[in-house]
Amino acid sequence: MQTPLAAAILFLYALCGVTALGLLVLFGLKLRNIAAEKQAKRCLEKYRDYFFYLQAHGEDEEQLRLPPGDVTQREKQIIQKKLFELMERFTGIHRQKLERLCEDMGLVDLDLKRLNGGWKWTRVDAAYNLGAMRSSRAVPELLGLLGKLGYDPSLFIVARAVAKCARDAEDLAGMVRELVRHRKNFHQLIVDILSESEVELQPLYASFLQDADHDLVKIGLIGLAQSNPAGVGERLDKLVRSADKEVRIKAVKLLCSDARQLTEKRVREFMAHPDWEIRAAVAKAAGTLGLSSSIPLLKKAVGDDNWWVSHHSARSLAQLDVEGFQALCEILQEGGLGRAVQMAQQIVLEELEKGRLQSADPTNPSPYNQKLYLYQNSRKRTISTAQA
Repeated sequence: MQTPLAAAILFLYALCGVTALGLLVLFGLKLRNIAAEKQAKRCLEKYRDYFFYLQAHGEDEEQLRLPPGDVTQREKQIIQKKLFELMERFTGIHRQKLERLCEDMGLVDLDLKRLNGGWKWTRVDAAYNLGAMRSSRAVPELLGLLGKLGYDPSLFIVARAVAKCARDAEDLAGMVRELVRHRKNFHQLIVDILSESEVELQPLYASFLQDADHDLVKIGLIGLAQSNPAGVGERLDKLVRSADKEVRIKAVKLLCSDARQLTEKRVREFMAHPDWEIRAAVAKAAGTLGLSSSIPLLKKAVGDDNWWVSHHSARSLAQLDVEGFQALCEILQEGGLGRAVQMAQQIVLEELEKGRLQSADPTNPSPYNQKLYLYQNSRKRTISTAQA
């Protein structure tokens, strides 16, 4: 019968054996990395003059020459990494010629083969390389790989590769649909990935607004918010009445980005909307866009039950020159201790302090005196009303 002491000794022997084996594996990996670094250093030194040639002749009309001599597959992979560094530094025709050189060297074919490898991260690494080389030939394979991946970081590596290699908007639409099937809230990330593409994106975003999938609609709204959304006003009016709250808010914010879209009718409608986010967005836009016709609505909205609506309304009035400032002073004249008076008082004092500092600078004239008169006059009337 085995005693506890003997079992403990056997366990220690086993533990020491596993530890020794682990150290041997780590030592072997370290030696392999050192050998790989030395090989890379020798290769870079060997082709140093060739890399100088690539940098010096990138703008020439003729095609870039292949590396001299017989290049092994390992050397091609080392050269490929150097080419990627150069692609990050150059744009236009210089980068296009480097991409063409990758094709001529067989690097694209090499990574297309790796894309069908048995190990997942080999396929993902190949996808990254193909994206860096912007190989349009790789798009079908990349889309197929994207459809097989689960929800993990590799999904976005492959998606970014598709965006870089995309031939047209249809390729990008296929990539986006593969991403949204995971039903995660990463719409902004998808728009950032799409920005890597050289394909015109505005028609793609506009087409998403017509889709029944709310995730695609949100991506379209975010994407159009980064450009001038021409010709989508009618569709945005429909989205404002969407059952999805986030879609409603993004549609209104997109309308608020253009003074031509934010008509008086829309301002009145949005300022009375049940969603406070929409009321706040329109109140903020009225001051940013200089919509003086909205002063009466903003004055009323300073007393809104939501703090953000009240805050943005008061800020916008302060942005609308003397007329807006006068509306704030009129709120003070009405008296009371409600939110409207408190918010107006805070913004008025901030504006007067800002105007006082600006008036001290002769190169930066401001209507400080007129605003000060309006404020003092409102205080006198408030005091007289209180005394009466």
